This record gives sequence, C-alpha cells and structure tokens, in this order.
Amino acid sequence: MLVISEKQVRDLLDLDELISALEQAHVQFSAGKVVMPVRLVVPLPEIQGRITSMPAFMSEGKALGIKIISYFRDNPGQGLPPILATISMYSAKTGGLEVLMDGVYITAIRTACASAMATRALARPETPVLGVLGAGTQARTHIRALSRVRSIERVLIWSPTRTSAIYVKEELEGELGIGIHPQDSAEAVVREADILTTVTDSAEPVLEAGWLKPGVHINAVGSHRPEAREMSGDTLKRATVVVDSLDAVHSECGDILLALEEGAITPDHLRGEIGEVLSGARPGRTGDDEITLYKSVGIAVQDVAAASLVYRRALEQGAGTEVEM
Repeated sequence: MLVISEKQVRDLLDLDELISALEQAHVQFSAGKVVMPVRLVVPLPEIQGRITSMPAFMSEGKALGIKIISYFRDNPGQGLPPILATISMYSAKTGGLEVLMDGVYITAIRTACASAMATRALARPETPVLGVLGAGTQARTHIRALSRVRSIERVLIWSPTRTSAIYVKEELEGELGIGIHPQDSAEAVVREADILTTVTDSAEPVLEAGWLKPGVHINAVGSHRPEAREMSGDTLKRATVVVDSLDAVHSECGDILLALEEGAITPDHLRGEIGEVLSGARPGRTGDDEITLYKSVGIAVQDVAAASLVYRRALEQGAGTEVEM
C-alpha cells in the first residue's frame, strides 16, 4: 500500500489538470456512470464533532475510493484545523486497499477547482472583477483556482473580521500579481463583482438580490447543511441555477431547501447539474445579462477524481511511501 502525505499531495496536484479531471468526472456523474450515495453524516455532540463518509466509484477509469472527513470545532484551540480528512483508493478488481492519502488539501482545492470548472462553463468571457465573501481557506483556494480560468484584474474581498481579509491580501497579492482589496461591507463587493464567490460559514443570507450586477456569475459554496443558507430565495429566483448534484442539494442544501419551502422557487427552477451543461445536454448561459449561479455542496466523485489523479502522478514520479498492512 502506498501512503501519500499532505505535502506530497500538494506537490503532485496541478490545478489545471485537476479542473479538467473534475469536468470529466462531472460529465460521467450526470451521465449515470458513477456510483455515489449522498454523504453519510454522523453527528457526535458528546465530543463536539461529526464524522462523514463519502464513497464513489467511477466506471470510466475504474476509480474506487472513499473519503472520511471529520469536523471538530475546538481543534483550532489545539493548533489543528477543524476539518481533517483521509482518502483511501481501492483496486476495482480485488477491492484491496492500494493507497491512503491525506485529504485535507484535496478537500480544500477540489472545491475551488469545481467552482473554476463551473465558472469556465457559465461565466461571461470578460470578468475583470472577482468578488469574494469570506476570508478563510476556501477564499484562498478559490482566488488561486478562478485566476486559472478567467483574466481577473481585481479581487474585492469582505469578511466580518476585516483582519482576515487583510491576511488574504498579504498572502496572495504578490503570489498572483493581482490587486486584492478588502472592503468594509458585503454590498461593496457584490455590486462590483463580475464573478462572485461566497465561502462563508453564515447560517443566514450574506447578500441581497438587489445588489447583484447584471450578468454576474455566482459560485455559492459555503452552505451545505439543511438549516444554513448564504443565498436568499429572492437571489435564487433571479438566477439561473446549476448544481453539482440534484440528489445532494435536495438532501442537504439549505440554500435550495429553504427557498423551496418558502415558495420562492419551484423544483423546476433548477436548470440541472453542471455535468449536463458540460456535456451539452442542458444549456448554460444564454445571455450577457443573465445571472448564473453554481450551487455546490461538494460530492464524493470530486474527491475520488482528485485522489485518482494524485495516485497516477505518484506512481509516475515514484512519490509516496510503501508500507505493508
């Protein structure tokens, strides 16, 4: 069995390759060529955490794997991230364990690269201003990934804690050569954004529909619990909505579930899955002033596609450590 560390995963993953791999994975998924249940979440209130199981099998390429992800909210006080994860990949012939790798970086970067994939499919060609609401790990990975698929001239970023936005500016501005400008309000970001990415942990909407610029593309990432939402029903009603998985959003996505409950939208308001847009089965953007919204909750096929890419590169480069079980 091969063991691959987080540092090795970072070194082996190329963002452009990952974006392309995710496009292929989503086309497979929406074509019914992936076996993937909705994630199983086990709440653990006694120890102030939860653990989640996310398996998937991709018929093309015979990639079989599972991510186990834990969330322990008090970890930062112990010098650890709140989210920890591992991904195991198995032989599709024998079921034997072939590789175990750290999943923390994959969890962060595959989410951002999926948003980049959706942005490439749905956003207008000219999108000089990227707006980001939130200033954590996902803000960083999204700025990096989205700059791969569009020519971004300015990044506007807002966080309830302005210091966090300043840290993002200090970390990424020199690396990417793009001006990053912390703003005093979410409204100031939203009104100027050609691409808008929401990566907050808010349980309530963080923007108003009236702030949206005609033609903006939105990546709504932060909410993936039934009781939490970043988008109001009015915002969803204004937008053409494409999702990563219809089954997943109807099971666990507060943005969608609460808007349906309120009657702001109906089930047929969702245009379909991003894999259907990528394959041409459903239309994407149909006009320059159309507001498009990609709602992501994160699905296991993204993790398996990313881990499969890491495993292939590790074998090619002789990376990782062989151990006996």
